[in-house]
Amino acid sequence: MHKLTQTVIITAKTSLHVCGVGDYSINLSTYLKKHCGLELDLIVEKSCKSSSEPVTIIPYVDNWSKTGCRKLLNLLEAENVKTVILQYTPRLYTSKEYNLNLIKFWQECSKKFQTLLIAHETYYWFLKYPGTWVNGLFQQYILYKLVQSSHHIFCGSELYLKQIKRFSNSSEKIHYLPIPNNISPQLLSVEEKHALRQKIDIAPKQIVLLLFGCLASIRQDWVASLDNYLHNSDYAVTWLLLGEAKSVTVPFKNPVLRPGYLTSNELSHYLQISDLLLMPHEFGVSAKRTSLMSALEHGLPVVGTYGRLTDSFLYKLPSLFLAPDKDYSVFQEQVLNTISRRANLHNAIQETQHYYHSHLSWLAVTQTLLPYLQG
Repeated sequence: MHKLTQTVIITAKTSLHVCGVGDYSINLSTYLKKHCGLELDLIVEKSCKSSSEPVTIIPYVDNWSKTGCRKLLNLLEAENVKTVILQYTPRLYTSKEYNLNLIKFWQECSKKFQTLLIAHETYYWFLKYPGTWVNGLFQQYILYKLVQSSHHIFCGSELYLKQIKRFSNSSEKIHYLPIPNNISPQLLSVEEKHALRQKIDIAPKQIVLLLFGCLASIRQDWVASLDNYLHNSDYAVTWLLLGEAKSVTVPFKNPVLRPGYLTSNELSHYLQISDLLLMPHEFGVSAKRTSLMSALEHGLPVVGTYGRLTDSFLYKLPSLFLAPDKDYSVFQEQVLNTISRRANLHNAIQETQHYYHSHLSWLAVTQTLLPYLQG
């Protein structure tokens, strides 16, 4: 095994387009290497594939037991690592709902290295649901202990940041960190877009409504109601279901496309032939949804819902149209208004793209992280 870099990222898996946290880790390391000249090694489970390009991936961890964590700690210490970044969700390092072994591991890391925690999910706020109470209490306790042992904590959700700040007396060590688009735009010409639509049997004037990812959050009854309304209207629409949304079980009356596996480039192409991304999400859309970030960077207008999870800055984006989480009639009205106005949204889309590149892109991520990686 080669000599470890001074800064390493720990995550469980790096299966492209399967593990979102793995995608994030690879994209972060790639961007830092390409644009900042800073190399970071990724340390992952032995079941993953090793790699040296575009970044170094080291399958080292046997498991996340006490013994496995101790072995990893010994490696980091022997290699004179300076900074350790831990990617975190409650289920990332376990087949269950939490892993108590992370507490001792991270406490020991904080004594020997600079520790940076990136919290992608917390889960425990779902304590309101019976049956999750015990798991939620353990998840809350583990996150509290991880925060206590971290020199800096980063998170891509305003709601989760508020939760995390309650665990620390030092608010200056807690930072907002975007979760950007992980589908690099591969731009098509107008002619190429027409050719792709023709290839997959979408008529030239057909309106393509996209559902993308986030299956558990989608209000499928709203999708069914909208589909029924549009079927009985003068609108000619086709549904395009990508990612997890391919498993939506609505009995569609309008044509629906569920492509098989798509590469990153193909996903970018399908985003470009869509007219509108719909996100009727329970609890509201959130900036931690990479499907939303993909739409924003690709210049796709979005109609969604707002609720407890919705970040405040999303309300300001001119090509993102939001309806109350529990009011279908307003959502339908927003969809119809956006469809009728879609030819006049060019300036709004450009303004949203500018905001994305300035505040939510990989450039914004590296600008936030870099001071702590160079110190």
